[in-house]
Amino acid sequence: MASRTDFTDEEWSALRRGLVAGEEAVRAAGPTGWFGRFKESRALKREWTSLVERYGQTDMAKALIAEEGSAPIASIRIEEGKADAFIRDAIAACRSAAAILAAKVEPHGAEIYVDVAIELAETAALADAGHGKQEGITRAEAIVLRRVAEAFGRSDYQAPRSGDLRVDGSLAVEEAYSRQNTN
Repeated sequence: MASRTDFTDEEWSALRRGLVAGEEAVRAAGPTGWFGRFKESRALKREWTSLVERYGQTDMAKALIAEEGSAPIASIRIEEGKADAFIRDAIAACRSAAAILAAKVEPHGAEIYVDVAIELAETAALADAGHGKQEGITRAEAIVLRRVAEAFGRSDYQAPRSGDLRVDGSLAVEEAYSRQNTN
């Protein structure tokens, strides 16, 4: 089982970043205003607490959850027109973490890490579900969730409560985000 000592400082930093990058990308894809950000922060704080109970059985998961879970939830405020770049960078951080996992972590430990990262992203998407959203989460959030899961190697992922979502493999996050904002 992998632990903190199996990684360089750069790798550990990339794993920490990758763990929260998906939820940050989802939050950027579905801007919800002040009240929505408040609800997301509350939901994410509750989620971090439950993660310790559910995934604290491996040294790596325990250390990452302890470090990231004790940090304050970052408030996602993105300048107009910068959301797409932020989302791309966050998904790239997920890919970097996935590469480190593939190289240094046994499959079970890597699976736990990916489960935690995806659950955090889903929590962010579902925190404001129902508030002006007919299908639970927005199309852009569902597409970003799928992109995050794909970055971690889960190509069969289906976003929760997203309705019938068929995404062409070539559909860019930018296109989905633009479509949501024009509909």
